[in-house]
Amino acid sequence: MTSKKSSDASKREVSVSGMSFLRGSANYVWCTTSVLGKGATGAVFQGVNRHTGEPVAVKTFNQLSHMRPHEVQMREFEVLKKVNHDSIVKLLAIEEDQEGRGKVIVMELCTGGSLFNILDDPENSHGLEEGEFILVLSHLAAGMKHLRDNNLVHRDLKPGNIMKFIDVDGSTIYKLTDFGAARELQDDQQFMSLYGTEEYLHPDMYERAVLRKPVGKTFGARVDLWSIGKS
Repeated sequence: MTSKKSSDASKREVSVSGMSFLRGSANYVWCTTSVLGKGATGAVFQGVNRHTGEPVAVKTFNQLSHMRPHEVQMREFEVLKKVNHDSIVKLLAIEEDQEGRGKVIVMELCTGGSLFNILDDPENSHGLEEGEFILVLSHLAAGMKHLRDNNLVHRDLKPGNIMKFIDVDGSTIYKLTDFGAARELQDDQQFMSLYGTEEYLHPDMYERAVLRKPVGKTFGARVDLWSIGKS
C-alpha cells in the first residue's frame, strides 16, 4: 500500500518533471513538447502571452545557430523588424530566454499549418484546388514584392516556410515565414554563400551545393523566383 507521504512526493516529482518542459521570457511562455517546426539552427514552439493568454509561435535558437558569426545571427531579427505585410508572418516581440539561452522571436500563430503539411494531406494528393492555388500564389507574390521593395531576399522559400493563417472572419492568408537565411540585397548585388533547401535550390546553386561542381558563379535576388516556382 502506498503511503500518503510517498504519494505526495510522487505528485511533486510529476509536477517538477512537467515544469521542465516549460520555458519562458519576460512576457511569453512556451512548452518544448508543442513543436510547430524544426530547422538546422532552431525550433518553433506554440506558446502564450503570460498576461493575455494570446496563443503565439516562439522561435528559439540552438547551439549551431549561436556558433554563426554575430552579424549573421542578427540578420533574422533585423529583417523581421523591417518588414510589415499581411503576407509575412507578423513579429510580435524579440525577447531573452529566461534560462540564458539567447534571444527568441515571438510571432503570430498560424493555426492552418504549413503549405507542406497541407500538400501532404491525402485529400490534396493531386494538388490544391484551382481557387486555393491562385490564393496561395497571389499572397506569396505580394509578400515577395514587399521583400524586394525593401531590398530583401529570403533565400529559403519552400512549402514548409509558407504558413496558412486563418483570420478572425474565417478568411485565409498565406504568409512567408522563417527569415533565418534572409538578407539585404540590392537589385544589382550578388552573393556567393550557399543557403536554402536542396529540392528548391536554383540550378546554379544546386550544381555547387549538391553536385560539388566548382562553378564560380554568383547569385542574385532571382533565386527566390526559382524557389517559389518549385514550391
